Amino acid sequence: METLWEKVKKGFILAVERTDELTKIGKLKLDIAGIHRKIKQHFEELGGRVYELTKTGKRKKPATDDENVLELIKRIKCLEKELTEEEKELNNLINKS
Repeated sequence: METLWEKVKKGFILAVERTDELTKIGKLKLDIAGIHRKIKQHFEELGGRVYELTKTGKRKKPATDDENVLELIKRIKCLEKELTEEEKELNNLINKS
C-alpha cells in the first residue's frame, strides 16, 4: 500500500514530466512561427527582386539567372526543410503526450 508521501512524490514527478513536455511543445511552436516569419520575409524580398529585374521589360535572361534570386530560393528551400523537421518533432511530442 502506498503511503501518502509516495503518492505525493509520484504526483510531483508526473507534474514535472508533463511541464517539461509542455515547455518543449511551446518552444517548438515558437520556433515554427519564427521559421514561417523568415520564409515570408524571404518571399517578400524575392518578389521585390524579381519585380526590379523585370519591371523594365528589357531583361533578356530569366530572373532565375540572377544570383540574388537563386540565393533567396536556396534560403527558402532550406527554411522549408527546417520547418518540416520542426513540425515532425512537434507532432511526435504531441502524439506522445
